[in-house]
Amino acid sequence: MGNDGDRAAPERHEPEHDPYARRPGYATGADGRTDVWTTAMVAGVVSAVGVLFVSGLVHIERPIAYPVAIVVGLAVFLVLRARRRAADRRAGRDPDEVAKARSDATAAANHGRRFFIAQNPVVLIVMGAIFLTLAVVAAIGVETAGGFVVAAVLAASGLFFVVQGAGTLVFRRRDRAERV
Repeated sequence: MGNDGDRAAPERHEPEHDPYARRPGYATGADGRTDVWTTAMVAGVVSAVGVLFVSGLVHIERPIAYPVAIVVGLAVFLVLRARRRAADRRAGRDPDEVAKARSDATAAANHGRRFFIAQNPVVLIVMGAIFLTLAVVAAIGVETAGGFVVAAVLAASGLFFVVQGAGTLVFRRRDRAERV
């Protein structure tokens, strides 16, 4: 007597994707979950540190050793990453699967927002103000390029914290307004 067109199709229950499950090519933490760092990143950092260690043993000057270490570490990272991505494509996997799953999990946890939502945005804004103050103090007596870089990094970090804190405040204000 009923119309079959009115019945809903049975729901299909696919296994939920765990963005932290073990993945090939990713470093695994002590808790058994996949880390954000890929093995290529770890190999790049380790190779850069190795170059710095060897350069210290043979007494190569810092202005030469640090750029060489950065170039070697970056080259190792890029080569290993390219090989991993090519292997994923050959195996029929999406090379960006883990990053997409993490982004989707973050969005699901933050009501569809893909940016960071702080528990206490005032703490972020205060941290940003402290970093900006340190940047101004560091920039006052700058005499070298390194000092300028330190001041710029401090300022960028401070701005990041202030923007994240303000973004969280705006999000929470909108969220409260929508509930009322």
